[in-house]
Amino acid sequence: MQPVRSFATATLFLAAALHAQSPKTPLTVQLDWKPTAQFAGILVAKQQGFYATEGLDVTILSDDGTSTPSVDRVTQHANDTTGWIGITEADLLIAGVANGMPLKAFATMMQTTPFALLTLKDSGLTTLKSLKGKTIGLHDDGEKAIDVLLQFNGMKRSDVIVAKVPYSNEPLLSGQVAAMQGYVIDEAVRLRMEGHPINIIPMGDNGYVSYAEVLFTPSSYLKAHTDVLARFVRATGKGWAYAAAYPDSTAHMIVGNYMRESSVAEQSASLLAVLPLLHTEDPHFGAMRPDTWARSIEMFETYKLAEGKLSAKDAVDYSVLERLYHDTR
Repeated sequence: MQPVRSFATATLFLAAALHAQSPKTPLTVQLDWKPTAQFAGILVAKQQGFYATEGLDVTILSDDGTSTPSVDRVTQHANDTTGWIGITEADLLIAGVANGMPLKAFATMMQTTPFALLTLKDSGLTTLKSLKGKTIGLHDDGEKAIDVLLQFNGMKRSDVIVAKVPYSNEPLLSGQVAAMQGYVIDEAVRLRMEGHPINIIPMGDNGYVSYAEVLFTPSSYLKAHTDVLARFVRATGKGWAYAAAYPDSTAHMIVGNYMRESSVAEQSASLLAVLPLLHTEDPHFGAMRPDTWARSIEMFETYKLAEGKLSAKDAVDYSVLERLYHDTR
């Protein structure tokens, strides 16, 4: 019997070796920010070999806020034979599709937005209406969101002063602005760690309906490579599960490999703030709900943030999630 067992073992080793040597499908993933804990699942999946196990060769590109927006970058590669995946806020994807970009969302990492306006604690500014006559610091990707917040609260642009600010907490700390756009998983974490108590005015509580860190790709690639994208979502979900189980080692990995200018404490705190946003509507990683997309698009139409009519089917495709979970809706 020994030769049989040896033959079987050799066959298994050969199969594993052939699998390891087989060509992997290339994918480029364009983040919409620096490689921080808000992308922990993707960074872990790359580091731990989860993508490689799924037969994927993933290249991760980051953004420091000055690069071409991810929707534009992926659109530039819409006709490439290799796959491109972008990450963005739902509102920016909707706006891009409304302007003719051939893109579709196929999954989302966060089930609700971490977008907020931040004020210093001692300012007493805790609502949008309390900011009347005040200066609000925004980045380019906050322009549409602030219009929603103002109109939801019965206000106009002329009721506040909008100033474009860099990706820094300095404008808020120096008093240049009374409130500043930020993420509760990023700027808010850093401010508190630096000893600055803050108030948070959540955009989600002020009429802003949006998924965050939406995964999208060119429509043509999605149609031809549903299986590839399904493998990407499955591996990314495993990455997030690992990050949730091992937050400390994940934070060390992010700082050691990607964010040397940060600290383990900051990335750990950010990761713990991110995790509750992943599964607030559905236990399946990446799941999207038609009613949420419908409300996002309705928000765009109500507040006239996009020209013309736009249906969810123009911007969203559920085939990848259906392949993974059979029925996510």
